Parts: sequence; C-alpha cells; structure tokens
Amino acid sequence: MTLRRLRSDEGGWVLATAIGLMAIMLGVVLATMGYVDTQQKESGTARTREAAFNLAEAAMTAQIFALTQEWPGKGRSSDPYAPCTQASVTARCPNSASLTNLLSSPDATQVTWRTEVRDNNTAPSQTFYSDEQTASSPGYDSNGDGKVWVRAKATALGRTRTMVALVRVEDFFENMPHGAVIAGRLDLSNMGNKIIIDGTGAASGSKVVAVRCTPQSGESAPCLGHAIGQGGIKDMTDLQKKLNQQIAPNVTTTNFNSAPALDASARDRLRKTAIADGTYYASCPASLPSGKVVWIESGACSWTSNAQGNSSADPGMLIINNGSVYLGGTTNFYGVLYAVNAQATTGPVVQVQGNATVTGGVIIDGQGTLIGGSSKLNVKLDDNAFNKARSYVSAGMIQNTWREIDGS
Repeated sequence: MTLRRLRSDEGGWVLATAIGLMAIMLGVVLATMGYVDTQQKESGTARTREAAFNLAEAAMTAQIFALTQEWPGKGRSSDPYAPCTQASVTARCPNSASLTNLLSSPDATQVTWRTEVRDNNTAPSQTFYSDEQTASSPGYDSNGDGKVWVRAKATALGRTRTMVALVRVEDFFENMPHGAVIAGRLDLSNMGNKIIIDGTGAASGSKVVAVRCTPQSGESAPCLGHAIGQGGIKDMTDLQKKLNQQIAPNVTTTNFNSAPALDASARDRLRKTAIADGTYYASCPASLPSGKVVWIESGACSWTSNAQGNSSADPGMLIINNGSVYLGGTTNFYGVLYAVNAQATTGPVVQVQGNATVTGGVIIDGQGTLIGGSSKLNVKLDDNAFNKARSYVSAGMIQNTWREIDGS
C-alpha cells in the first residue's frame, strides 16, 4: 500500500530537489569561472607589468651601450644627449625594433619607452637619484666626475615601469713603449758638453733613446744625434763619446721596432676620449693645451715664450696626428708628446729648442725626426707620464645604484 501510494504521489519533490541541486552546481560553476577569469586577468596584468619591466631594462642596457660608444664628457656641453624614444633613430639611442622584438607578440602592441641621460651635478644627486633633483641636469657629464644617471621608462598595454642607475665610464690603459725619445731620427743641434736628454731613473723596459735608423759613415742627416763624418764626428767612437756627454745615461737603441707606438684602434679610442673631454682640436690651438688626453688633428703647431702644459704632479698626453710641434722659449710640457706622423715625413716632426723642456717623453712614429739641443736640457724622462695614456672604452652601472622608481 505504501509503495503504491508513493508511486502515485504527484507532489514534485524530486523535481524541486533536482532544480536545487542544479542551482547549487551552477553557482559553483559560475564562482569557479569568475575565479578563473580573475586569475587570468591577474596573470595578464602580471605579464604586461613584466613586459614593461623587461622593456625598460632592455632600453637602459642599450642606452648604457650607446654611452660606451660616445661618452658624454664635458666636451659635449654644446651637444648633450637628448631624451630617446621609440621614434629616435640616432646612434645615441637604443634601436626601437630590437627592443620590441624582445617582447612576445601579445605584449608587443601599445608599447612605448623613453630613456634619458642626466648628470649627477648637484650634491644630493651625486649618489642618490630623484626626478626632482635631476630634472634640470644636463645630458652630459658637466661636473667631470665620469658619472651620469640613466633613466629608462617603458609602458606595455597601459602598464608602466621606471628604473634608474648611476653609470660610470671606465678607463683603459693604452700600452705604448716608454722612453725619453723614440723616433725615426734624433738630431742634436749643438756640440756642447751638456746633458740634453736625461733618462736617469728609467724603469725596467723603458728606453732612454731609441731610433729606427742605423748610424753610418757619410750620412747627410743625423741618425743618432750627430751625423758621422760632420762636425768633428769622424766615426762611431767619436759619436759615442759625444753622446756620453749629451745623453744621461748614454743608453741608445738603433734600428728600433718600426711599428707605430699605438695601433689605429688605440689612436681612435684616444681621439674619442679627447672629444668627450673637450680637448680635441681640428688645428693648432693658440696656446699650449693641457689635459689628460689632448688630440690635435693637423697643423704646424708652435708654442714659445713661457707657455706651460700640464704640471709635474699631473702630466698629460699631447697627440698630434698629421703635423709638427715646435716648443721654444721657456716652454715646459709635462707628459708624453706623441706625434703619429700621418704625413710620413722623414724630416722634423718635433722640435724642442731654446730653454724648452719636455718632462715625460717624446714619441714619433715612422721615420720622423726629433730636433733638440739648442740651449740646455730639452727632454727628461718621466715614466709616470706614460700612465696617462688612458682612453674611455666602456661604461657600466655602479653597484647598488640601480633601482625601480615611481615615475610618470
């Protein structure tokens, strides 16, 4: 009876129960879908934030590489680094296509980036960055400390990341032969019994005097100080006797290595260093220049009177590429005077006359001649001066200065 009654019951409890269960299941499904959707959105947000971060970091790295190629030293005051964006096409800026290719295709749309070079020329910003402190800083190393800030900002699909780092230029020691005089020929213009070239205290491996010729009888021009067969110099014995009086100590090398003191790549680095430092001259400046590295492209330069270049405590390097140098009067130059002799002459390339003195060394490439000796000591070796042969070769972030900032 009970079973028969239940079978014929039309109260609809099963349907109601089924509907209730389906509603519960639907709620669970909708909640799950909502959760999954939220997670997908969060994942997408994280991915775009990561894409913006990667793009900003890549832009910063590329900008630092550009600084390596052309350091913005004090010589860039009239041509500072301008801000770079994805529309920039100069060698001073990151390559936009290369940066965009670093991103996966869904994130490579609606991307923008910007890099800026700002000097650390105010006291607070020398070690700590803030947009407010550096907003008016120039785009070059105006204080000459070899450091600038690089700021990089990138936006991907509306997400922006900004980072900064203090970047320092690195010096590279250009190894060149050391010597009081290294030249094609040496011509000492008087026969006095006095020291004209002083190589006292030469470090191991340094030359006192080295020439690329070999003295021989009947020469028309001096190879090693004086021509054999002229002026009372009858033979090599007479020549050595005179050089014992004029070179201290008389340690000379003949038939020296014909290779240039510095190869083309080293010279190019030094030229770029002079440009960065503002000590590059297309032609001879009016007064004897001073500087860590001074480059003169061409000209017949002459400085007399009481001119002075650099100091004994801070010697430099003066390079003339195509041309000659004459020092006279009471001129004093402290450092290495290097003549590339691009004109390939065998005649006078450097003349140190009168009471002029070079304290450091004179280096002449090729067969060019150094003339000295008209009055007194003209060249005194200082091995320390050769340590100034340094160029800018790389730039890198200073440890612990990189950080992400809130920047618009």
